[in-house]
Amino acid sequence: DKVIFLSKTYRSFVIEKHIPNKLKKGILVKSKIIPNGIDDFWLRNKGTSKSLNNQKKMNILTVGLISRRKNQLTTTKAIRLLQKKGYKIKYTVVGKIKDRKIYRQIKDLPYVQYIPHTSKRELLDIYRENDIFVMPSLTETFGLVYAEAMSQGLPVIYTRGQGFDGQFKEGEVGYSVDAMCAEEIASKIITVSNDYNNISERCINYVNKFNWCEIRSEYEKIYGSIK
Repeated sequence: DKVIFLSKTYRSFVIEKHIPNKLKKGILVKSKIIPNGIDDFWLRNKGTSKSLNNQKKMNILTVGLISRRKNQLTTTKAIRLLQKKGYKIKYTVVGKIKDRKIYRQIKDLPYVQYIPHTSKRELLDIYRENDIFVMPSLTETFGLVYAEAMSQGLPVIYTRGQGFDGQFKEGEVGYSVDAMCAEEIASKIITVSNDYNNISERCINYVNKFNWCEIRSEYEKIYGSIK
């Protein structure tokens, strides 16, 4: 009697594309969104809420393949806009190189630090050394790295209408953006910095949403209610 979706975006896509109009309302009422969970390593090593000592100085992080889809180039454009406003930004990019053309465009930028794909233990330290997680992917089925970043107190910037969007209300743990709009990405980074302490604290408090034990209980309740 229940229809389970991993994200609000996927639910909207399926219902709009595949369900007749007369049945859409009924499916929505019967649907429930249950996210993917993250590796228990991140919850066992959950960080503490963070603060910004200087709102004009931030460390920005992306973890993912160096590729057009992960959209590191638009993030660098947003950083340049912030630099023109007097912000001092360090941008760390972690991940395997899928598109060498994009890698060549970002590797020599003075504010970019590239780190190859690394272990969870080393990645834990990298998350903790940074302030905001920014990954405006062109497409994203879910995006577990957003939840990983949250576990270490990092507010997140994610793509509007893609996998992670809809997991939380706008401003709770970060903001959605138009993936190709550097101006909006820059603006949301500033918005996060203005309420940084509160957003970081909510990231720590809300990350248990991605605990597999909690998610399993949700599935058990749903399947147990089916008669």
